[in-house]
Amino acid sequence: MHTQKIAAAVAAIGLSVGLAACSDEQDAAEETTTAAAPSSEQQTQAAPVAEMPTVAELNSVIQRAADPNLPIQERMLTVQGGENVPELFDVMTQSQVESGANFQVVEPVLPDFEPNQVLAAVNLTAPGQEPTLINDVTFVNEGGHWKLSQMWACNLISSTLPPEQVPAMCSANPPVAPAPVDPGQGGAPAPAAPAAPAAPAAPAPEQGYQQAPGL
Repeated sequence: MHTQKIAAAVAAIGLSVGLAACSDEQDAAEETTTAAAPSSEQQTQAAPVAEMPTVAELNSVIQRAADPNLPIQERMLTVQGGENVPELFDVMTQSQVESGANFQVVEPVLPDFEPNQVLAAVNLTAPGQEPTLINDVTFVNEGGHWKLSQMWACNLISSTLPPEQVPAMCSANPPVAPAPVDPGQGGAPAPAAPAAPAAPAAPAPEQGYQQAPGL
């Protein structure tokens, strides 16, 4: 009888120790997992922020994008998402050759609201045309490379090629044309042309009694 009680007590103690050991191991594993997994705040803080690019670096991005002598793998590193649209770079080269246009990034280069993005002004010159300053051109840092945003790559193409030569991926979202300017009013938008006055209505025929011929 006593033997059975002792055996039961030993079994209970062994079960208790086993459960305690399992509990300790589980707690240790949870602590290790918690310590190993950084919080979202830590992950955000650990995200690298690229240094501000110089004007020369951004100019190199635009020049390399349209350079037909460079391998396509290198050119694809100059436009955001360029690896998905390799045909875009031949169009960029075509637009520069046919139009004779030259794009030059000028100061200042400013940080954008989004991290790893900057805004810059680009001076567009072309034969027989006045220079045009294009503001707020977006450059994005992806994988350690500064790239022209795909939207602005399409905008620069659309500004130099006729609409029928703009690729479908760009013509789906064409740049918005500015309102016409009236030089006689100090550069203010031209007023809409007044509507033509409506033509007066023809008078209704008289409905009085008319005598039939011969009566």
